[in-house]
Amino acid sequence: MASQPTTHPYDNLESYPFATAQYASWRQLLPAHRLPVLAKTPLLIAVGLYLSGASFDLRSSGLTMVLTVALWAALYAVNEATDLELEHGLHIRRQTRASLRALVAALCAASVLLSWPLAGLLALMAVGQIAYCAPPLRLKRWWWAVLLLSGVLNPTLRLQCGAIWGAHPIPPLAYLAMMGLHLGAAARSRVLLRERDRRLGYHIAPPGTEGLGMACTGIGLLGTGLLCWQNVLPRVCLLLGAVVIPFCVYAWSGRVTNVARLRQGWLWFALLACVVLAVLLAAR
Repeated sequence: MASQPTTHPYDNLESYPFATAQYASWRQLLPAHRLPVLAKTPLLIAVGLYLSGASFDLRSSGLTMVLTVALWAALYAVNEATDLELEHGLHIRRQTRASLRALVAALCAASVLLSWPLAGLLALMAVGQIAYCAPPLRLKRWWWAVLLLSGVLNPTLRLQCGAIWGAHPIPPLAYLAMMGLHLGAAARSRVLLRERDRRLGYHIAPPGTEGLGMACTGIGLLGTGLLCWQNVLPRVCLLLGAVVIPFCVYAWSGRVTNVARLRQGWLWFALLACVVLAVLLAAR
């Protein structure tokens, strides 16, 4: 018996003049709520630079930030493309899918010219994110995979993108603090997406995830505060706790009932991230 073709089910829709398939637009691949999230990438790289004793240099660390932010913009677009197709029934053109894959590969390849360790870090980010969102793995179907990737792997890799330019390793407390904050945020998002997960047949965050997320957020805030108090991070950053702590309390409160409402604070996060970024770079 002849084997069946392994083409994508939507690949040939564009060949039929009367096809009624609805295609996603380029604008839908990078929605407005994704843009503020990009701010955490240069921020974590700057933290890695500062903690490893590196000085900011446009040719090395500056280009590192540009390449890494561009990579994450492309990876977020890949995530949106697969979600639009698999969760919302929209179709993604073959050219669009190919362009996104080519852009991710090109950014990883371009980083080789800057640093082989950087290229390895960007490649790990790309592999992890594609495994997270794209078939056949699509790890986002499991709540625990989201916590491991978004809460542990990705912040660590971003910190290392800055640390490769430094003279000494990042203190363990800094890894713990950054992971705590990211694990708390990932847990909160997954808790708020229980209804979506149930509808799509994904593995739902179990009872107790709220407590785990709150504990991780608290560890992250406490660890960051200790780093500032010990002057490992600029002590002036302690003043930002007046904004960060109330927002974390709000995010875990009953007033936030869906991810859309939580996203309303992301713009303020981006502005705060820019302030911290400026402080860190000025200190170096």
